[in-house]
Amino acid sequence: MFKKGFLIILSIAIGLSLTACVMEFDNAQSMVSGVLKEYKEAVELSDKHQSGQSMELNLDMKVAKAVIDSTDDKLADVKFSYNSESLKPEFTVEDDEISIKNELEGFSLGKPVNLWDVKLTDKLPLEVKLRADASDLKLNMGSMLIKSVDATLNASMAKIYFDEPNKELLKKFKLKADASSASIYEACNSGFETLDIDANASKITLDLTGENERDGEVRIDANASSLKLRLPENVGVRIVIDKYDISSVKINNSDVLSRSDKEYVTKNYEKTESTLKIYVDLNVTTLTIE
Repeated sequence: MFKKGFLIILSIAIGLSLTACVMEFDNAQSMVSGVLKEYKEAVELSDKHQSGQSMELNLDMKVAKAVIDSTDDKLADVKFSYNSESLKPEFTVEDDEISIKNELEGFSLGKPVNLWDVKLTDKLPLEVKLRADASDLKLNMGSMLIKSVDATLNASMAKIYFDEPNKELLKKFKLKADASSASIYEACNSGFETLDIDANASKITLDLTGENERDGEVRIDANASSLKLRLPENVGVRIVIDKYDISSVKINNSDVLSRSDKEYVTKNYEKTESTLKIYVDLNVTTLTIE
């Protein structure tokens, strides 16, 4: 039995002509239906936010276009633009938590504008919990201190960047994508210990370049999806693949050697200081390794 909230999101998604089940808001300003409103708020770092003390970051967005970035002089600096009070995000800060969420109660099926411009501290470790429904988001995490990531995407598009090495020990990195498109760039800069991806009817790009001085493990379960892996050059990689109904594997990397029809290794696997083990379950899925 579908919940009312899901039916509303699905109706909006259909009404806005999702492309490959992913919503894009590149022309959001031209889609204004109603008066565009704006809300800004900045929260300063204070003595109660002790160095090294982690904070929970809870992001729950519905029909939003969001950019999440870092700031070096605030705890949080946010700006929201929206054309319906029912879309207005709720922004709260407590001693150990930053929360941003919006609901859809009372939203009429017009053309929504729900823009998030969020900057978060690069001074405190963050435990990130993200949920995106029918949304388009960009997360620049390279300058932040990331302790964990738990992301759920539904009919959404996400681009996650780690352009600098993470200065925190990232124990958990989990991504669940349903009817979505997700790209993670320079993932090894995150310093993950384990990275779990559960993809259903989704398009996933996982760029594993970057710096990781310790061993890591990637586990991917993909159903009716398209999956692309970009391997690092200075890390030994072992890939174990289980293929089920109507799945295929394409190798576009001359450094990848086949040990069997389900196990592959890079030429330098036995020689590098750190290794990366990748376990992939494919069901009606295309995997490309670069």
